[in-house]
Amino acid sequence: MYPASTPLVPDDHYHERDFAPRDLDAERDLQRMRRPQRQTAVKRPSVANRMVRSASRFFTAVLIGVALTLAGQSYSEQLTEMITGWAPSLASLLPAQSPMKTDGAASSELTQQIKLIAVDLAIVRRNVGQLAANQDQFAAKQEQMNQNIAALQQAEQDVRQQVIAPPAPKAAHPPAPAAHNPPPPSPR
Repeated sequence: MYPASTPLVPDDHYHERDFAPRDLDAERDLQRMRRPQRQTAVKRPSVANRMVRSASRFFTAVLIGVALTLAGQSYSEQLTEMITGWAPSLASLLPAQSPMKTDGAASSELTQQIKLIAVDLAIVRRNVGQLAANQDQFAAKQEQMNQNIAALQQAEQDVRQQVIAPPAPKAAHPPAPAAHNPPPPSPR
């Protein structure tokens, strides 16, 4: 155990039980038995209640977002002025204000943009046509390859059957006559 020494504080007395090993689990169980049971158990809401709360929070957040979006669209000029007043450094992040374009320069700019869009659209149409033609060529080549593969498989099957099939028996020929040897003379 610990050596006996002078106490750190006057009148500080240690007992032997202060240094004895203890079973903390047993002490906790003993304290539970001495204390009356308290009704402090946390009561969890049911799953349905939790789902309803979660859904209501979600829809509330969505409604707030929709309301802010509509307010931003309706009062975009005032909102831009307010943001510019509060944080001028954020003004560059805001979309550029487009006042009503009534002068000829604005309409010519719009016409120029429409022409560029029409050119881009024509290029896209041409590319789609080329893709369709390439797809048709690809389909024709694929069909030709399928036919070639089928012909090769048929040829392979024919060769296998010729190798596996037993040779056809030859027709039986009568023995060839002897080479003009006269028959032996008969004894008379």
